[in-house]
Amino acid sequence: MTHQKKLSAIIFLIVLFAIFPIKSHAEEKFIIGDKKLEEAFSTLHKEGQIEKEFHLYVTDGYQEMADGEFIYFWGFTHAKEFANVGEIKTKEERADKLLPLKVPGDEIRLTSGKNYVVVLHNAGWYETEEHSGINHVAHTIHFHGLDLIPAVDGVPDLPYPSVFPGEKYRYLLTIPDDIEGSYMGHCHVDTTNHLMAGMYFPLIIEKTPNEIYGYTFDREYTLVLSEVDSEYMEMLREEGNIRRGLDWKSNYFMLNGRIFMDNIHNPLSTINDPKTRIVAYEGETVLIRLMAIGYNHIFAWHPHGFHGLVIGTDGRKLSSPYEKDTLLIGSGERYDILYKIPDFSSKRECLSCNYGPGISIAHDHNMMGMVSQGIYPHGPMTIFDVRPKSMKPKNKNSSPH
Repeated sequence: MTHQKKLSAIIFLIVLFAIFPIKSHAEEKFIIGDKKLEEAFSTLHKEGQIEKEFHLYVTDGYQEMADGEFIYFWGFTHAKEFANVGEIKTKEERADKLLPLKVPGDEIRLTSGKNYVVVLHNAGWYETEEHSGINHVAHTIHFHGLDLIPAVDGVPDLPYPSVFPGEKYRYLLTIPDDIEGSYMGHCHVDTTNHLMAGMYFPLIIEKTPNEIYGYTFDREYTLVLSEVDSEYMEMLREEGNIRRGLDWKSNYFMLNGRIFMDNIHNPLSTINDPKTRIVAYEGETVLIRLMAIGYNHIFAWHPHGFHGLVIGTDGRKLSSPYEKDTLLIGSGERYDILYKIPDFSSKRECLSCNYGPGISIAHDHNMMGMVSQGIYPHGPMTIFDVRPKSMKPKNKNSSPH
């Protein structure tokens, strides 16, 4: 090729790139997993045997607390119906396409004996300082309590790498027929920081609605006890120095990501959250799925007025259920507890025994956890809101909230 032809070719390329510039953001990169597993689930897709595909996006954000403070969190969010909305490249796209970040992430519910796909998208951080060391951090999903092969267990590089911004990874799950109960999902990269930063969500597996381990119930509530150090989180956002893990000092103790406020009309208080305020009617049985995520705090779940029947723990039915009114629960544990609400309209021999329709509290009885920012009772406390059966909606499935 002559010098003149080379020069013409270079000029042509320059003009071409000026007209059709290279995109600054490539499409999401798929991290491919186990070949045999991929082929098997490809076949299941073609045969219509995938029950549902969930798309989870990891990102950062602020969550307003009932005391007026805003805490910086990391977490899992999603679009409506857990739909795939593609790669998130800007803060504006995140606000437009995804639901606001909240901790814990929204519950995912699966059915025994079905096949599912969970796709993790790393949408990146948008609230950090430019020089923060946590920018471009990677993540995974560990399905806590499920006995899975390494390819979908969510531990980095065993055998597949964690997911960096602009990447996605597909977790392929088959749920055995005999598995049910209460589980969790959480990030397993640098777990001390990522888990405590808010990267966790409830995972429920059921065989039949309103039934667990052969027991039936009328209503259920998933309650996640957790803690956070808001000052440490702000340090992560600004500096990204993750070497101070042992300096963690929780100053907020939460129930479903909220705290109780003595102003009972506060809309952000635990008791004004329909997922946390335990509403029931006389004669009903309520299932509480109790979970905990903590740094070193042991929660002591204690409802006033009710002994619960512990029927399962960590996703397994107990052969010998037992009654408890104060239950210790540490990080990673799950308990399935049934609360039988008496029918107070029937004749009772003891006039002062148990509560009639009305309000009773349930809280952490490890008292260091009943504060936030050092103020009592701004901790993980909620209420049993027991109502007369005459007020019960005719439709059993109607929400009482």
